[in-house]
Amino acid sequence: MAMTLPNEEHFLRSLRDNEPNSFTTLYNAYAPALYGILLRMVNDRELAADLLQDAFLKIWSKRQDYDPGQGRLFTWLLTITRNTAIDELRLQKSRAKASSYRYDRLEKAELPSEVASRATASVVDQLEAKYRVVVEMHCQDEYSLPEVADRLKLPLGTVKTRYRKALQLLKSYFSQDIYHYQLR
Repeated sequence: MAMTLPNEEHFLRSLRDNEPNSFTTLYNAYAPALYGILLRMVNDRELAADLLQDAFLKIWSKRQDYDPGQGRLFTWLLTITRNTAIDELRLQKSRAKASSYRYDRLEKAELPSEVASRATASVVDQLEAKYRVVVEMHCQDEYSLPEVADRLKLPLGTVKTRYRKALQLLKSYFSQDIYHYQLR
């Protein structure tokens, strides 16, 4: 049921040459058939109209790519339109899966801040006391490193070194943990 224009070659030439009204003629000739196909695919009038618009934008931007030797114009338009709809349906499907997954996880999960603070606290507890104190004061109590040095009565360089060493140890703990889970 392909629609044909009286002179398809002339019409294609006018499209490629950006002649006025060529896009309007293309739209008026093929939009009803393509809309009907989209409507059957997505079963939603509004979405079908949006997809038709997206498809015609793609068609217009790729009009130079059409090769009459590879098939009829309607077949090329139909392929672009169909692929646009399939992409949208796949996107909706993946959004639905992600949404249901997030909902299921949210019901069972604790607040992220609670989980993160417990996980970090348990790892920080593994540090030696001299490193743990510096990390807790700087990260949890929000003291600057000079303030930590003043409160602990230690030189600033010592506090910075302990903080840096603590971060290196924490990084190694986390990387071991990630490596452990990757092996499963």
